[in-house]
Order: sequence, then structure tokens, then C-alpha cells
Amino acid sequence: MRKHILPALLVGISLLFFGINSQADAKRIKADVQAVKLPAGTTMKIELLEPVSTGIAGVGDEFSAMLKEDKIINGQVALPVGSVIRGTVSEITPAKRLSRSAVLYISFDHIVTPTGRQIPLSAGLYNYAEITVDGGIYQNGNYGYALQKNWDNTKKIVKTTIDWGKGTGENMQYVCVPIGALGGVIGGAFYYVGDGIVDLFKKGNDVVLPQGTAMDIMLTQSLDIPLH
Repeated sequence: MRKHILPALLVGISLLFFGINSQADAKRIKADVQAVKLPAGTTMKIELLEPVSTGIAGVGDEFSAMLKEDKIINGQVALPVGSVIRGTVSEITPAKRLSRSAVLYISFDHIVTPTGRQIPLSAGLYNYAEITVDGGIYQNGNYGYALQKNWDNTKKIVKTTIDWGKGTGENMQYVCVPIGALGGVIGGAFYYVGDGIVDLFKKGNDVVLPQGTAMDIMLTQSLDIPLH
């Protein structure tokens, strides 16, 4: 019996020593792994690294963007300027008649940290001018936008003809300005009505986001960024 007591005692001491060391290693590893949390609602300024367009892109196509400014949390740079954000074209609605613009839907998939880690990202566009209620990007609107553009051009036509009358000289402008104004109103009216009819049957524009397009995104879920 005594023969078995000593080996068992040695094994017990070894296991105890190993357990203490393991706990110490675990605490040391935990201390070494530091992270900062970017809370939901955090906004980031980004810039596209390549163009994205409904005319050439397809669903599933990937794109990259770059962070335009350091993201600092509690005095620490969580994400430095130049950090890469990768995304995907998630849906495209083609341009339609009545001058209705195409709609581009994009998702932001992950961000590459300074340590090279790829962290899943949940974010959406923030404070973007031309965006649908469900988060799609459009450009140059619809038939109402086309009519507004036609009206702006009509006013330019009238102004141009009036300016022509004013430029005919002090003696002639009293005659030429009313003539120019009348001609501008008639010409502008024909333009407005004619182009309005064309816009009824014309398809809208593709969405084209050139390289370097700046936009803001907002985190919809918090993001933990490892610092080591």
C-alpha cells in the first residue's frame, strides 16, 4: 500500500502546480488582450476606393472604402485613418420609365483592424442626401425631379433672352427687352411641355458613385476592436 502512496502524492502535487500555472497564464493572456468598444450609433466618415454603379455592378459584387479620420475612444485610437472597410452590393432596382432613378443597395460587411483582423460590421448610411426610406441610394429622383429640372432650364431660357435685350444698347433695350422676354416665355413654354412629355417615357438615371465618393455610415450594432 505504501508503494502506491508516494506516486499518487507526486501526481497530486504536479496537478496542483499545473493548475496554478494554468490560471496564472489565463490571467496573463486575459490582461494582454485589450479591446475598445465602439457603441451602436457611432458614425464614421469613409471614402470609396473604387467606383460603384448600377450600370456595371451586380448583386454580390464587392467594394472597398477607407476611413477618412482616426476613430478615438477614451483617448485611444481604436481605428486609424486609412483603415479599410469592405462591403457588398446587396440589391439593385433598375431604372424605370417616368424618369425614375435606379436604386442601389449596399451593405458594409467587415472592417480590417490595424492588427489585420477582419471584424464583422453592422452599419448603414447616415445623413445621406439621396436615399430611399428603405436605405437605397438613388440619383436625380423621378418625374417630379425631371419637371423641376425642366423648369430651372426654362427660367434660364427666359433670363438669357432678357439679357440679350439688355445688351442691345440703351436706345434699343426698351424695345428688345420685352421682345426677348416674350420670345423666352414662348420658347421656354415649348421646351417645358415638350421635354416633360419626353420625360414621361424616358428611363431614369443609373446610380453612379465615383471613386473618392465621401459618405458617412453609422454603426447599428456595437463593435469591439482588439488593440493587440
